[in-house]
Amino acid sequence: MDADAALTDLTDVSTQVREAVVLEREGPVVASTIADEARSRELADAARAALEAASRVRTASTSQVTALEAAVPEGSLFVAAGASHVVAATTGPEEPAGLVLYDLRTCLRSLEEDA
Repeated sequence: MDADAALTDLTDVSTQVREAVVLEREGPVVASTIADEARSRELADAARAALEAASRVRTASTSQVTALEAAVPEGSLFVAAGASHVVAATTGPEEPAGLVLYDLRTCLRSLEEDA
């Protein structure tokens, strides 16, 4: 499945998602629900920074962080990372984290199967 189709599926099933991007693990944004390119890059940069920060906290493990949630009163940033892609999404406050992460992982699996 291509990245645009994967994001369409994600937003169809996960009504909690406000914005979402797909980026290559070590590369550019490849799909976005955001019309503003600068905002898409900003969300992608935030996802990468969050993954890097979480990786530094896990000093006892050599495995990569595969999912995370960063929450503030206004909403959350969710990130799911695979071998070649990262999917990041924002939501409103108090969304069911387990459900959103499940939807992001499903989106990621559809991308990784085609990679």
